[in-house]
Amino acid sequence: MEAPKHFEVMEGYCCYRLSGHGPLAEAAGKVIDAITFARQQRMHNLLIDTTNWTGHQSPDTLERYTWGQAFAQAAGSTMKLAMVVRPEMVDPENFEVTVARNRGLMGHVFDCEKDALAWLLDPASDEG
Repeated sequence: MEAPKHFEVMEGYCCYRLSGHGPLAEAAGKVIDAITFARQQRMHNLLIDTTNWTGHQSPDTLERYTWGQAFAQAAGSTMKLAMVVRPEMVDPENFEVTVARNRGLMGHVFDCEKDALAWLLDPASDEG
């Protein structure tokens, strides 16, 4: 599998910056491709920045469930995933995070890349 466009390997982590315009399903497919690529390359820490993807509303509960489950399946249990989203996309209940964690993915959603990266690179956050 070839690296997705806008995928970079950094020191201690890899980063995928999603950009474009369209429905959530299209964006989620691109994110799943990036997660799958990182897992296949045995990369364990992945930062995904979705803030430059436009053209959709905030996901509803079913979409959050679906994407949390799909991201966890793509990642397996060996990855740690930090996702950066626009503030209006954040679910204050972190429902999708709970769904993903219940399926073995250590992940979290942030509205700030600095916070996401700090969490991703902090070994203590591996405990939750």
